[in-house]
Amino acid sequence: MKYLLILTLCVCIRAVAVAQVRLPNNEAGQVQYQEIIKVPNPKTPARQLMEQFHEWADAYYASDPTAEQQYDQEHNILFVKSMYKMNEQRIRYTLTLEAKYGRYRATLTDLIAESNGLNTPIRATSTTVSEMEHSAAGKTTTRKVIEQTVQQQTELYQEIDKACRETLASLREAMLTEKK
Repeated sequence: MKYLLILTLCVCIRAVAVAQVRLPNNEAGQVQYQEIIKVPNPKTPARQLMEQFHEWADAYYASDPTAEQQYDQEHNILFVKSMYKMNEQRIRYTLTLEAKYGRYRATLTDLIAESNGLNTPIRATSTTVSEMEHSAAGKTTTRKVIEQTVQQQTELYQEIDKACRETLASLREAMLTEKK
């Protein structure tokens, strides 16, 4: 009986270790992190918020020479294209910042993984072992290799989720901090 209990616990722990990661997505199913934030002063003009966006982006991306900022003056939108470096991969993304009186919207989208010359869009959910086994049907891939691959992808998705949330949290903190 003890053996059965230990075996059951091992299987449960292993299943949790490779649980599917779900990233937020839009109605089209693409990964999208979005926040609409009201700033402390509801009368803050969009122009002032845009200045704060530029200050934050200049500081946040100061150490990233590949980051690009594009400002659309007509629509008062700042686009930032950058990347996260995670292990041997780069995760490219676009951050769109839109300002209105007293509020702003930040949208992080277009996540693409780059590794060894291959570009792959980040899906809203990480792959499961059964999905990977199904796609490898008939090939000589062992279950252990599939499980390792799924585990690596799960960890990557967790890192992506954390990095995206940290970027938006940094922006939120900068935008909600009263200037002295």
